[in-house]
Order: sequence, then C-alpha cells, then structure tokens
Amino acid sequence: MASRVTSQIFARNAIHFNSIHGSALARAQRQISSGIRFELPSEQPIEYRQVRSLETRFTQLEADKGVLDLTTATLNASVSQLQDASELVTIAKGLVQQGIQAFDLDEREAIATEIDALLKQAESIGLAQFNGNYLFGGTRSDQPPFEFAKSRQENGVLEVAYLGTSQRSQSHVGDSISIDTYYTGLEVFGATGRESSVLVGGTGSRITSATDTVVGRATLQVRHTGTSYAAGSGVQVGVNSIGNDTILGPTGSNQLQINDTSGTGASGTVSLNGGPEVTFTSGDTNLEVTDRDGRVVFLDTTAITAGFNGTVDITATGTLSIDGGASTLPIDFSTSQQVVDSVSGRFVSIDSSEVRQTGDDSLEFPGTSNLFQVLKATADDLRNERDFTTTEYGAALSRRYNELDNAASKLFDMMGQQATSLRTMQTMEERVDDLMLSVETRLSDIQATDFPEAVVQLTNSQNLLQYTYAVTAQLTSLNLLQFLS
Repeated sequence: MASRVTSQIFARNAIHFNSIHGSALARAQRQISSGIRFELPSEQPIEYRQVRSLETRFTQLEADKGVLDLTTATLNASVSQLQDASELVTIAKGLVQQGIQAFDLDEREAIATEIDALLKQAESIGLAQFNGNYLFGGTRSDQPPFEFAKSRQENGVLEVAYLGTSQRSQSHVGDSISIDTYYTGLEVFGATGRESSVLVGGTGSRITSATDTVVGRATLQVRHTGTSYAAGSGVQVGVNSIGNDTILGPTGSNQLQINDTSGTGASGTVSLNGGPEVTFTSGDTNLEVTDRDGRVVFLDTTAITAGFNGTVDITATGTLSIDGGASTLPIDFSTSQQVVDSVSGRFVSIDSSEVRQTGDDSLEFPGTSNLFQVLKATADDLRNERDFTTTEYGAALSRRYNELDNAASKLFDMMGQQATSLRTMQTMEERVDDLMLSVETRLSDIQATDFPEAVVQLTNSQNLLQYTYAVTAQLTSLNLLQFLS
C-alpha cells in the first residue's frame, strides 16, 4: 500500500526544520553578540565543567590578591610609623648629647621639654591605626594597645599598661602561606633586655651579681631604727636618737671617743668616728655629734662614768625599702639581702655589708624600660630630679643614651622584618597576577567565541532557514489539482 504525504506532515516538518535552523541562527547570533560560545551546561557539558572550575580558581586568586593588597597596605603603614619612631629616637639621642654638655639649668629644661614632646609623639605612634585597626596590638587590633597613666610613686616611672597580645596577627594567603601583619607593641616598643643594675647613692649599699626582677628604676630607702652603745662609758641614746641618728652599722663599725676631762663625768669631749670633738656636760640629754662624713648621733651624757677616757663601740640598726616604706627589711649587714616591692612583688638584691648611713639611693635597671619610659626617664634626668652631682648627672644621661640606642636598634630590626615581608608580598602578588592571567587565557580559549566560525554558522543558518521558509511557502500554496497530480 503506497504511503501518502498529508498536509499535516508538511506542517509538522516545516515547524521542525524552522525550529532547528532558527535555534542555530539564534545561537550563532548570541555567540557573536556576547563573545561566549556557550552558556548552558547542555550546550557543551565537558567544556562547561572546565569553565566552572576555572572560574572558581579565578575567584580564589582574586581573594588572595585582595588579602595581599590589604596586607601590603597595612605593612606599609606600619613601616611608616616605625620610621617616624626611629627618627624621633635619633632626635632624642642628639638632645641627650646636648644635655650632657649643658651646664645652664634653663638650657637643660628646654631640652627636657623637647623630650616631653617626643614622648607624646611616641605615644601617638604606639596608638597608630590603619583601616580601623591598631597597628601594634598583635592579634588584638580592635582596641588601643597601650594605656598611659601618671608616674608611679616618687620614682617618676611612667606607668604604661600594654593591653595587646604577645602574638602577631597574620594574614593567610591560600592554604599554606601566612604573613605577619599586626606586630605586637611589646616587641616594637618594649624593653630591650635586662642589663646590670645600677645604684647611685652614699649609704654604702651596693648591687650584687644576682639577677634582679625590679624594672625601670626605684628608690632604695635606708632608714635608722635604733642605736645602742657598749657598756662601761655611761653614754646613752639622746632624745632625738630614734629616727634622727643617721649612722648605721654592726657593732664596732662606728665608735665614739669619750674624754672625761672633769674626772667626775660632769664634762668633757666626745667625737664620732674621729670627727670633730664636741663638748659635753652632765646636763646634755640630746647632744648632736657629727663625724667627718656628716653622719650624726644624738647622745645623752647625763650619766658618763667618772674618769672614762676611751672608745665606745656603737651598734646602729636600720631597714631597707624600695616601695616607699610600704614594707621594710631589717638590715643584717650581709653581702646579699633581697628587698621586695610589696606592690609588684619584684625584688632587688642588695649588698648591705658596708651600709653606714641613712639616705635614699637611686636604683636603675637598664634595659627593662619600654621606649616611652626611657623617654620619660630621659626628661627627668635632664631636669636632674634625683639631685645628682655633675658626674652622676652625666653618667645617668649616658645610660639613657645607651637605652635609646638599643631602642633604635630594635626599631630597625622590626623595620627590617617588615621590609622582608613586603618583598615577599611583592613576589607573591606577581605570582598571583601571572596565575590570574593564565586562568583568564584558559577561560578565553575554552569559552570565547570563534568569530569566523560563528559568522559561517550564522550565514549557513540564515540560508537554511530562508530555504525552509521558501519550500514551506511553495508547498502550502498547492491547489487540489496540483496536489493530486
């Protein structure tokens, strides 16, 4: 039986071929206009998966580049602040050298005022921010890393509280690379390392070779608590002896020379440690006697033994304190006594074997102060607030110069580390840029439209669609007789 082509079949075939050629034409037009060969997974399944993988990789590289850019900017900001800090330390060193040579008090005060200004600048650098974060707080960059208070006790030590962390903050690039970003304030501005302790004063106290734990500086208060005399002479402590005698020492380290010139104990002379002779009478209850070094005792000579002529051994006790008298340690005149600050719990080891008079000795612990405290101590020493002699003044400023020099070295070291990180960042940025270009090139190779081929496809699709329209028009115009024939 012969098959017969009906009008319905003509219509269905016409629609089918119009759809095929129309879709091909639209696809070619879309490729030319967008520059992309395919947009749907169904168009090129294998290539589509490759494109998605490359796009994911490109997004990761963009994120890495963003981290690198932000980290580079942060480190550049940090280096700039460190350069400013280094410059102000250099200026401070120059001012210290001027101060050592300055003899005029007004000139010293002017130099100290300049140091005060440098301290304020240093505090500002310590609190520097970038992009809303503090540069020198370590992993705690969202709050101020330093808190500056007034001086503590009578020592003039600037109270500086570090509120940051002891660990650097890091930026992570990829899965395995980390770059130090926010450095800690302790490593940038902190102490440079304990050196030998220094004691300046005239009590006879000395520093031992033991390692102390007190930081900055302190005042060693050496005080008198009691005086007693060997039996036989009849001499007794005067009314003002306790708290006013300035001699100290174990039995026999100080001596009185008594000469009863009356033979009855009524009058005579007395001297301390070979010092000037002082006339006494049996009516003296508070006789002041001073030796050649200015040490003083107050005597009661109302009961001098008749006819006594000779020496009398003295025992003078006292205490040591480094916390302003809040706690005291009895002097045992040994080669090592550990004096503790009851406030901080820190201690200093003192050789008290040669302590012979009361007074205040200045203690310094070089290398234990941060930059801010060193600058404050420098200004204080320029004003000679510890009332040093000319020699002691010059020596103190020389120690401040050395501390500033050590602080400068520390700042240079930090800048060197950050400069190394910046060079690493530059290399990494170049590498990421190369990778991004490579991914973009590969994406273009896979996804970009081949314009000559697309134009040929467009032309072919247009011709085929026009041909289909023409054939369809011709077939649908047949009359009954033409169809039957």
